[in-house]
Amino acid sequence: MYVPQPLAKLQSLPDEPQMQIGRLMKLVFHSLVRNVDSRMQPLELTAMQWEPLLLLALGRADTVAGLARESNVDCGATTRMLDRLEQKQLLQRQRSASDRRVVNLALTDKGRAVAAEIPLVVSEELQRHLHDFSGEELQILIQLLTRMLGNVTASKEPAPQ
Repeated sequence: MYVPQPLAKLQSLPDEPQMQIGRLMKLVFHSLVRNVDSRMQPLELTAMQWEPLLLLALGRADTVAGLARESNVDCGATTRMLDRLEQKQLLQRQRSASDRRVVNLALTDKGRAVAAEIPLVVSEELQRHLHDFSGEELQILIQLLTRMLGNVTASKEPAPQ
């Protein structure tokens, strides 16, 4: 079982298995984001814009606060990104009639059309990255990543400082 050590105690960072795993996960993530982002250019979307647009289309959020929470982005950054999506006429914001602090979000017809193209692009990039994986390997990868997330979310302890 791996027991984390303070960085000062690590002798050779590149050779430590936990550093290789973290580095590889970061490289894969950035490769996916970079490639999806480049394929979003014809849709005139940036990396910061396509995910919230997709989340809105999927009904995973319908308010600024909900979208910020679902995207793991602070409300200020979410608001600025929504300004750009609104300028592109992809969404509309409307204050809630029952609670003026709540801003509801809705895709425009143009926004729905653009959002409908996003899943195919993301799926094609994922398939490109997972090209020669067997079905069993994909299931194992999903199980391992799910377990990693579960280890953190199930833990009641704060992250080490």
